[in-house]
Amino acid sequence: MKMKPSRNGNPGAWILCALMFLISLAVWPHLPEQIPLHFNAAGSVDGTGPRFMIFMFPVLTAFLLLVAEVSPRIDPRQDNYRRFRRQYRQLHFILSLLFLLIELYTIAICFRPGLTETLSIGTWMPALIGALLAFCGNAMPKFKYNFFVGVKTPWTLADENVWYLTHRFSGKVFVVCGVLMMLAAFLPPDGKVLLFLLLIAAMILLPTLYSYLAFRRQKAAGCPADAEEESDQNEP
Repeated sequence: MKMKPSRNGNPGAWILCALMFLISLAVWPHLPEQIPLHFNAAGSVDGTGPRFMIFMFPVLTAFLLLVAEVSPRIDPRQDNYRRFRRQYRQLHFILSLLFLLIELYTIAICFRPGLTETLSIGTWMPALIGALLAFCGNAMPKFKYNFFVGVKTPWTLADENVWYLTHRFSGKVFVVCGVLMMLAAFLPPDGKVLLFLLLIAAMILLPTLYSYLAFRRQKAAGCPADAEEESDQNEP
């Protein structure tokens, strides 16, 4: 019998999203006309926007959670989401929490601009992103075969075993890169940006290359999918 994806949603993440909307509504009348929206690697404000942009954080979070709700319902492999439901929910809860922290920091900077010196986003943001990547790496081996979440290359999508092998490998890459990113948070701005870019490149290129090599190895060894295809062709 075909399993239906869970319809319980992610109440914890939606509560955070609602809290963000309430905070935005409460502070909006008291914000300056221009609020900080972008920070450089040193943590200084280098981009501003109108104060209604404070609603950007809850709106983006709501969009993220809506996509997370819809994806399992339209994925042809929707049954698999039940098998990593806990990791799926935790990931989106942590992302929602990250948006909440950024919103709170933005509001704090509006009222205390000197906070950029004592609590620089250029330090704590890379550390949080590194922690998020390490969490993703730890959860990746549990991601089941699907079309929306995980390392999606032509080779992982073509074969479930390649998906499994690639996510085991990618999990280790993400954990290592996440830890290095947390350490990079304490480097000078130029070194921080360079290492950040190198780590992002590694997290993209290494899993992609590994999935290709795993697919080639499996094909050379005679993958079950090929054998099944030959069996179908031999049937009268």
